[in-house]
Amino acid sequence: MEQTSEKSAQQSYLPLFRKYRPQSFADIVGQESLVKALSNAIELNRIANAYLFCGPRGTGKTSSARIFAKSLNCEHGPTLTPCQKCASCVDITNATGLDVIEIDAASNRGIQDAKDLIAKVQYAPINGKYKIFIIDEVHMLSNDAFNALLKTFEEPPKNVIFILATTEPHKVLETIISRCQRFDLRRITTDDIIKRLREISDLENIKITDDALFTIAKNVSGGLRDSLALLDQVSILGVKDEIDKDLIEELLGKINFDVLLNLLKNIYEQKLDLALFSINEIYSKGNEPRNLAENFIEFLRNVILILNSKNPSDITKFTSLVDVDIEKILSCHFDGEKIIKILNTIIEYYKEIKISTNPYMWMELAAIAASRLDLKESKGNIIQTLPPSSVSNIAQIQPQPKIQPQPQPQNQPQPTKPQVQQTQNQTQNQPQPQSQAQPIQTQQPQAQNIETSGNEAQIWSTILSKIPSLPIKAFYSGVGKLVKIENNKITLGFLFENALIQAKSNTKLPHLNDAIKSCYPNLEVELIKIDSSTKTIEIKKPSASQNTSPSATAQHVTQNTTQNPIQTQSVNSNSDIDAPDGESQIIEGNESGESNESGESKQKQKVEKKHYSPQVQDMIEQFNGKIIDEE
Repeated sequence: MEQTSEKSAQQSYLPLFRKYRPQSFADIVGQESLVKALSNAIELNRIANAYLFCGPRGTGKTSSARIFAKSLNCEHGPTLTPCQKCASCVDITNATGLDVIEIDAASNRGIQDAKDLIAKVQYAPINGKYKIFIIDEVHMLSNDAFNALLKTFEEPPKNVIFILATTEPHKVLETIISRCQRFDLRRITTDDIIKRLREISDLENIKITDDALFTIAKNVSGGLRDSLALLDQVSILGVKDEIDKDLIEELLGKINFDVLLNLLKNIYEQKLDLALFSINEIYSKGNEPRNLAENFIEFLRNVILILNSKNPSDITKFTSLVDVDIEKILSCHFDGEKIIKILNTIIEYYKEIKISTNPYMWMELAAIAASRLDLKESKGNIIQTLPPSSVSNIAQIQPQPKIQPQPQPQNQPQPTKPQVQQTQNQTQNQPQPQSQAQPIQTQQPQAQNIETSGNEAQIWSTILSKIPSLPIKAFYSGVGKLVKIENNKITLGFLFENALIQAKSNTKLPHLNDAIKSCYPNLEVELIKIDSSTKTIEIKKPSASQNTSPSATAQHVTQNTTQNPIQTQSVNSNSDIDAPDGESQIIEGNESGESNESGESKQKQKVEKKHYSPQVQDMIEQFNGKIIDEE
C-alpha cells in the first residue's frame, strides 16, 4: 500500500509554474492594464474578433488567453469569475476543450496548416458560446500562412475569436496586427515577483530567506514562470535547511559577492599577487574566465552606481545587491574615477577573452593592467627609451644648443668675393686641431646593420613601447619569447601552435610590423614555434631598491650627454621610467657592456614566489620587464 501511494504521489507531481498557473483574472500578477481592459470588454459585451498579446516570456500571455476564453465560455458566463467546475472550465484548464483550440504556430506554420484552420472555423461551438482559437508564437507562421488568414481575421464567422500570442511582434505582418486589438504585457516588477514567491513558499513549506527570493527575482528578467521554475529547483533543499542567497547565486552561475569584492580590493590596492591568487581560486571552482569577466563587469557597474548615488539604499531596485552589500562597498572608500578606469580596462580585455583560445591568460592580464593604472598616469615626467647606442641617435634625442652669430664691427670693411674664396681655400688646407670639439650631425642615420651585442632586451622593449594596442602589446610580451636578434632579423618564439597562429594573424602582426618599422626600418621579424629546450633571451626584472625618479634619471642623462656627447650614455639598468603607454622602460648599459656591480648583485637576488603556479610565474616574469611592485 505504501509503495502504491508513493507511485501515485510521483505521478501527481506538477512543477510549481504549472501548479500555480493563474486560473482567473485575480491570479494574474503585474498586468493590471490588461486585466482591466478585458474585464471591461466582458462586462460591456464588446468582444472583438481578434486579440494580439505581446510581451517577454513568462509574463502571462497564454495564461491570460486561457482565462479570457474561460470567462467567455463558462456556463455562468460571460463572467469575470469562472466557476472552474463546469465542463467548459475543466476542459480549458486541461487544454482539451473542443471549443477552445490551442495551436502551436512553431509546428503548424505552413500554408496547409492555415487552410486546415480556416476549415475548422466554419464549425459552430459545441458546449460554449464562442469558438476560440489561441495561436501561440504566432510570429513563426510563414508569410503565405499569414496572407491566407487575412480575410478570416478581418471577417470571421459569428462567435469566433482569435487570440494571438507572441514574444516578437515585429515579425508579425502589419496587416495582421491592424486587424487585432493589441495588448503589450510588461515585465513583472521585482516586488510583485517576491510577493508571489513568498506566498507560494509558505504554501509549499519551503524555507527560504528574503534575500534569496530577492536574488531570484532580480535574475529572471521579469518572468514569473522562470522564477517559479528556479524556486521549484531549490525547493528540495529547503525542506530541512533554509535556502540562502549564496545557494541561489551558485545555481545561477553567479560568483559570490564577497569574492568579487575581495578581487576588486586587491586590484584597487595594487596587490597583484593576491589578485592573481583570487582569479586562480575562482577558476579552480569551475567558473570560466568569460563568466568571471562578465560577473566582474556587472559588479563594477553596481559599485559605480552606489558611489555616485546620493541615497545608495534606493539603488537596490537597479542592482542585485542588498543593504548589507551596499554597506560593505561604502566602507571600502573607493575612488569613483579609479573604479571607472578599472571597468574600462576589464571591458577592453573582455573583447579578447571572448575570442581567445587561452581566456584564462587574458583574464590575468586584465587584472595586471587594471592594478597598474596609477603607473600609467604620470605623464609629466616621461622619458622615452633610448634606441640602440649610437652617436646619431643620441644627437636626435638631446636638444642641440643654438650657435649665436658673433656681431661684426660696423667700421670693418666687408671682404670681397675673391678674398672670401681665398680664405676658404686656406681653411681647407690647414689641419684641424684634435682637441677642437666637432659638432654632432643631426641627420637621419643611413640604413645599416643593427648592432645588438647585449642590447636585445633594450631593442625588444623599445619595439613593444611603440605598439598602440594594449592587448596586442600584452600578447607579444606575455606569450612571445625573444629568441635572438641578428642579421637585421628579430626572431620571436611561441610554445604552442595556437599562439603562433594568433601571432601571425592579420589582427596582430601588422601592429608589430608597424612598431618595428617606426624604430628600426631595416629590422624584419620572424615568428617560429619553439620547445622547452630552445634558448631564449630573458628580460631581467628591475630591482625596487635601485629605482630612481624619472626626473633624476632625466637629469643624469642630460648631464652625461653634455659632458661627452660622443660616447653612449650609461644609465642605471634597473631604473624604472614611465613611458607614455604605461610600460616600464629600461635604459641599459654602456658601450663596453659593463654594469654596476651593486646592480648585478641585487638583480641576482632571489625573488620570493608567493601564490602562483609555475605557469603564472613564468608569464609574470615575461610581461615586459616588471609587473609586481615590491612592498
